[in-house]
Amino acid sequence: MINKSFNSIRVADGTTMDIWVTYPDDGGRYPAIFLLHEGCGINTYIRSVAERLCRAGYVVFAPDLLHRNNRLTTMPFTQSATIPCAEEINDELFLHDIRSVFAVCISMKNIDHGRIGVLGFGMGGSCAFMANGNFPFSAGISYYSCGIERLADSSIELQSPHLFFWAGRDTYISHAEVDRVCYLNRIHARDFTSVTISYAEHGFHRDECSSYHPLAARQAWMHTLAFLDYLLK
Repeated sequence: MINKSFNSIRVADGTTMDIWVTYPDDGGRYPAIFLLHEGCGINTYIRSVAERLCRAGYVVFAPDLLHRNNRLTTMPFTQSATIPCAEEINDELFLHDIRSVFAVCISMKNIDHGRIGVLGFGMGGSCAFMANGNFPFSAGISYYSCGIERLADSSIELQSPHLFFWAGRDTYISHAEVDRVCYLNRIHARDFTSVTISYAEHGFHRDECSSYHPLAARQAWMHTLAFLDYLLK
């Protein structure tokens, strides 16, 4: 059986943040995943991803990164809709959010506190990369991450290996940007893997919209689970 619910916590700046928590209900002790959403919020798609990870043997925390805009905001999967909220993600405040999620995570006895990973999509993919450079994660994964070049060009030191997925037919992230991110990660001597699926579009993993590509999604997901299982189990 899977337990799933929203939990509300206070963040350092005085705001209230909701976290969608999903965990196996069998009394076992599991590694954890911080699941970071796109600019659309914690929608049914993100909650379904959390359940898939839970069935794979992980406790999952999906924090509402848009809570300062309007708690539990969800929007359609359109780039024009996600840009305004994505621009409101402030680096310092985001790190407050992740620090608060860590506090909740560490307080739970059913979690192996030394085995925590972070996975993000779109905007959340960039946030996952930032989080991996600031907190003791054991694995990091970013799917089609918008705006990550700025972070890759910084002096960030990843705490664990990072896996990137890109869409070869992405109209929002150019091949030049992907090449630039890989180049910057190489010159900073970071441990990373970059996978480009040539025939996929931006958002290929979302099974609730037209950009969904079943084969690309399955390929990426199998790679994701293998990466997480090796580093966290």
